[in-house]
Amino acid sequence: MPANGDGGAIRYRKKDLAFELWNLRAILPDAQQGDLLRIKQQQDEYLAREREALAGLWSGDRAALVPGHSFFQDNPELATGITVSLHQGPYQLLAEPYLAAGLRPVIVLNEEARRSFQPQAEKLVARLGHRGRIQWSSLGERGFVRGMVQALRRGDPVLVYLDGNTGADGMQATRDQGMRYDLPGRSIRVRTGLARLACRLECPVHRVALAWAEDGALEWEREPTLRWTGRDDPQTVTRFLYDWCFTQVMRRPHQWRYWAMLRASSSCFRSAVLDPVGVPTGLREDFQRAFATCMERSPATVHLVLESDVEVWAGDILADLSRDRFYPAAGLQDEDLEPLREGQPTLAELEARHGRAWVRFHGLRLCLLGMARLGG
Repeated sequence: MPANGDGGAIRYRKKDLAFELWNLRAILPDAQQGDLLRIKQQQDEYLAREREALAGLWSGDRAALVPGHSFFQDNPELATGITVSLHQGPYQLLAEPYLAAGLRPVIVLNEEARRSFQPQAEKLVARLGHRGRIQWSSLGERGFVRGMVQALRRGDPVLVYLDGNTGADGMQATRDQGMRYDLPGRSIRVRTGLARLACRLECPVHRVALAWAEDGALEWEREPTLRWTGRDDPQTVTRFLYDWCFTQVMRRPHQWRYWAMLRASSSCFRSAVLDPVGVPTGLREDFQRAFATCMERSPATVHLVLESDVEVWAGDILADLSRDRFYPAAGLQDEDLEPLREGQPTLAELEARHGRAWVRFHGLRLCLLGMARLGG
């Protein structure tokens, strides 16, 4: 948790920032803790600006809506087809110009997000008095794809947050079955269903992003409309769309609101590859015998030396942050690692602290996974 430092400024312990820095390095591999802290400060500033703008809408100040209305008037082709966007800036306002124009946009969300977002959105729409109404489409509900097809064929716009990246069976299926997509610092898995639909229906696809400008104004941006056909490769189309999405993120990392997506869809968390061995199979038995010998004959003089930045994360995940490798924690707790982080305890000292069974299993396992070694 953050702690208050001098002057009331928020200070963070390195451990608290480890996951966020790991996430940031997916798109900025050379990022350091100072870069992360600057982004976090900017995030706080932009969130305060957004809260002020949304509070103004509830009190009757509609200045924040003017840029969207002008944008929609200048781009009338957005009224049909699929609009893809991302959780950037005041992304909640994406549908508002459509509603102001009297349209009935279909917003595609997973069910959890819909339950959270729908009540407040509908209250605000009612308060604004728009003629248009939102149609909600939950990923995984019965007839979901058929409903999207019908909406597009009758001319209703469909709005999709591309970085949602989930389907009927959730993010676990995205990790295990999704298409590999390579970022500068990590590979993730992404869904191809939207691209398959766009190719099948040959409908227009618009790329639209909202963001706060430096002067506080609300900016709407778009790229040229595209239309793919049944002859196009959905995987190529998917890569094209995510290239646009992450270009937006890299331009304004402080305005992206869904960093959890990177961890949730990381290839390294695929269940099929969660527990590779760190020591070659042919050497494992020899190493196990050597470890057992040290435990029996010289536990007071042989040390266990941590060689990686190791943490245990929620969800029973043992993370080797030095190598971006991940394994089941198998009962290991993060606090169990503190003696190894603070020094180089002997096997006897670890046995006194954790017990013999713990050392024989977890001590040996850390070595076999390449995270620790025995030292004299």
